[in-house]
Amino acid sequence: MKKEYYEKHFKKGKLVGCMPINMSKIGFIHKDYPINDEDSSEYYELPTRLIAFLPKKIELGLYGTATWQSGIDNLFLSANNLDWVVETSAFKINEISKNTEWYDIPNNEKGQLAKGITNIDGEVYAYGMVRSVFKRTGIKQWENMTKSLNHPNLYKDINKSKSNLVGGFVGFSALDGFNENDIYAGGNRGDFWHYNGKKWRKIDLPTNFDISTITCGKDGLVYVGCRIGEVIIGRDNAWEVIGKAKEITHSCWFDGKAYLSSKDGRIYTYDE
Repeated sequence: MKKEYYEKHFKKGKLVGCMPINMSKIGFIHKDYPINDEDSSEYYELPTRLIAFLPKKIELGLYGTATWQSGIDNLFLSANNLDWVVETSAFKINEISKNTEWYDIPNNEKGQLAKGITNIDGEVYAYGMVRSVFKRTGIKQWENMTKSLNHPNLYKDINKSKSNLVGGFVGFSALDGFNENDIYAGGNRGDFWHYNGKKWRKIDLPTNFDISTITCGKDGLVYVGCRIGEVIIGRDNAWEVIGKAKEITHSCWFDGKAYLSSKDGRIYTYDE
């Protein structure tokens, strides 16, 4: 990235999200700081931008920016081959290359709050509270993969009180998969589920800590990070705690290994 591009788009503000598709396509979510001391805007009111960085497209690597002026505090970002898909914490979606209007995910039961979006095998998935998962199937088209009528086992143990749902005790805060028929999702208190393309099955992990990250590695193993710091690996019904760190916040698969980062600024990898 050239210095002038960095100075213009990144120097004054805070990065709140990043989605690397490859080294030629990287998306950043950036929160601008006030222009001057007289700006009394609250943090959530400050302009939020998607910066799509494609260094092989043109000299400076600038693909384009999209800015929202207010009301967006928590954003998630994903992409497929054609679109940038941005999601707020209330399941509001914007497909950057297709339109500039926010819309609700169709068939979003109970108005769940979003926890994130991710890419699985080239497709975009959104996940969040009340154990909800949606797959993007086209422009403004989403498939509800956790519809209560089709998957009653996902909801039979949920306390229906509003305070419990809003409080965040039940829901998916991490999701990843090997393909559309092999997906893992997790949430608070070790709540962990597997989807085989037809139905969801609850898996008992050797932990009751809150799950913060899930990465399905190309080695065939699933890496689960927890907020308290436990790291668990396994697949199907075989799982093992392999170590602890201070509050795992992100994880990914890169160059043949799983990498995890923690709240204290450390990066870990696992090698046998």
